[in-house]
Amino acid sequence: MGVAKSIEERLEGLVEGFFTKVFRSGLQPVEVGRRILREMAEGKTVSVNRIYAPNEFTVYMGADDHARFDQMAAGLEREFSDLVIEQAKQNRWNLMGLPRIAFVEADKKMGRGEFKVEAALAADPDRPAHVSTHDPGGDPGTEARAISSDTAIRLGVQGAGATLVVMDDEGKAVEKISVTRTPVVIGRMSAADVVLADANVSRRHAEIRREGSNWVIEDLGSTNGTLVDGKLSKQHELRGGETLSFGTSTLRFELES
Repeated sequence: MGVAKSIEERLEGLVEGFFTKVFRSGLQPVEVGRRILREMAEGKTVSVNRIYAPNEFTVYMGADDHARFDQMAAGLEREFSDLVIEQAKQNRWNLMGLPRIAFVEADKKMGRGEFKVEAALAADPDRPAHVSTHDPGGDPGTEARAISSDTAIRLGVQGAGATLVVMDDEGKAVEKISVTRTPVVIGRMSAADVVLADANVSRRHAEIRREGSNWVIEDLGSTNGTLVDGKLSKQHELRGGETLSFGTSTLRFELES
């Protein structure tokens, strides 16, 4: 049996057997499963020629649907986790850790059947934080606001005048990211421009933008804050050479001459 068929049959099986009595109406598990797989495909990122897919998914839904999903949370989490692993294997995508699925009652009112899924990259505790960006695809520089400097050179993408240097635990540069447009959002969400697979990083952690001839970094209300040269900063003008810390992840901001 092919992997694609296996995934589709597993999706269809979510509304059968054990789950049938609970999910007679309202939001169906198969809808959530398909959305999770779509978010995986749309949220994949690239680092050092490896493709990473989101492995953390938060499913927001209305009170009625959440009450039903909560009854079967453990079983559904296992099923969705298996789906994520199978999808990654099929497409040869890398996962930064085991899949994590959470069902959350939305703060704002959602009607029965309404839901949204937020995807993020999250490394297991025993793995180092990881930095990745989106593939510019067939239209380089227009979608991705930050891409690998090597990719920018290869594709002839014009930078916006700044580079983010990814630093390892020993303070050595391991990768360079070219800023092609601003603002650049840094965070754990797969939709961020620079994605940090770091449990200590917020989904939308900070933003770097150009204001006239100046560069500014602003914390976006993150849980653990943004450090510029070791000092907690809500907003800071960047002049080049600063060390930016988000959770356990460190980047150096450089201006291009």
